[in-house]
Amino acid sequence: MNWSGMDIYFEITNKDLLVDLLLEEGYDDFYFFPCKRYGAGAFLTNVQEQVSARRDFGVFRLFMHETEAFFLSAAIKKELNDKTIKIFLHEVKEL
Repeated sequence: MNWSGMDIYFEITNKDLLVDLLLEEGYDDFYFFPCKRYGAGAFLTNVQEQVSARRDFGVFRLFMHETEAFFLSAAIKKELNDKTIKIFLHEVKEL
């Protein structure tokens, strides 16, 4: 069986909204990891972010079939309409 791993990187302020969306879409088995996005430029909004060059982000990781992932990513992008969200898909094999 071919599975895909889906990683959703997002600003931490969107966490509850994404959890609600995932649950509404029928996904109740996923993982969350807090992380930092490092970079420079316009996305650094306050003094602390500008000094440290990082912003609080989170990652949700889900496992599903590729076709499901495309539908879910479209729903997420439609709901959030946020340029900072990044969604990646990669092939995984369960051992």
